[in-house]
Amino acid sequence: MIVRLDKYLANLWLVSRRSIGSYIKLWKIYINWEIAKKSDLKIKDWDIISFDWKDIEVKDKIYIILNKPKWYISSNIDEFWYKSFRHLIQDCPYVNMMNVAGRLDQDTEWLLLLTNDWDFIHEIISPRHKEEKEYYVELDNLITDEEISNLEQWVELDDGYKTMPAKVKRISEKIIKLIIVEWKYHQDKRMAESVWNKVIYLRRDRIWDWNIDGLELWQWKYLTPTDN
Repeated sequence: MIVRLDKYLANLWLVSRRSIGSYIKLWKIYINWEIAKKSDLKIKDWDIISFDWKDIEVKDKIYIILNKPKWYISSNIDEFWYKSFRHLIQDCPYVNMMNVAGRLDQDTEWLLLLTNDWDFIHEIISPRHKEEKEYYVELDNLITDEEISNLEQWVELDDGYKTMPAKVKRISEKIIKLIIVEWKYHQDKRMAESVWNKVIYLRRDRIWDWNIDGLELWQWKYLTPTDN
C-alpha cells in the first residue's frame, strides 16, 4: 500500500486533511523518525508515523478479535443508551477505521470480528461462503430431541423463511451449542421461537475457525486472515 500522509491520518480521524499543514509546521509529525515536510508525502506499509509524539505503524488492512460484553452494540456510533463497540478498543490506534464483520446483538457476548477490509467482511457474511457460526445458547424451557432434530433439518422463521440445516449439540436439558451458516436477523433467537422456546442467554463462540482463544471479556487482539 502507498498512500498520502494526510489521507491516512484523516482515515484515522486524528486530524482533518486541511489542518495537517499546521502540525507539520510545528514539527509534530515524523515519518520513520524524520520530520515530515509535506502533507502529501507518500507513506507505505510498516512505516512509522509519529503524530503528536505518539507512534503509529502504517497498515493497509487491520483485523481484530474482540471479546464483547453485553450492552455494547455493533454500530460504529452510539445509539440511544447503548455504546458502540469502538468504546472497547479505544487503546487501538486504528479504532475509527474498524467495522464489524458479522454483527452481535447488544445482549449477546463474546466473539466479534473487526476490520477495515470490506472484502473480508463480504466473505464472512456472504451466504454463498457458508461460514460456520457457533453459539452457546441457554433456553427458557426444556428442549426435546424432536425439537433438536427439527433445528438440524430446517425450521420456518416468523417471516416464512426456511433455514438451512444446522448442527446442534445438547449440553443439558436447557442448553445447546448451535452452529449455523446464515446471517439472518436475530436468527438464533427466532430459531428457538420456532420450536416454542426462548433464548435467555446467548454468546458466540466461533466464526469459521476463529474463537476468542483465551481472551477475557473486554479484551481484544490483532489477527491476520492466515490465523484461521
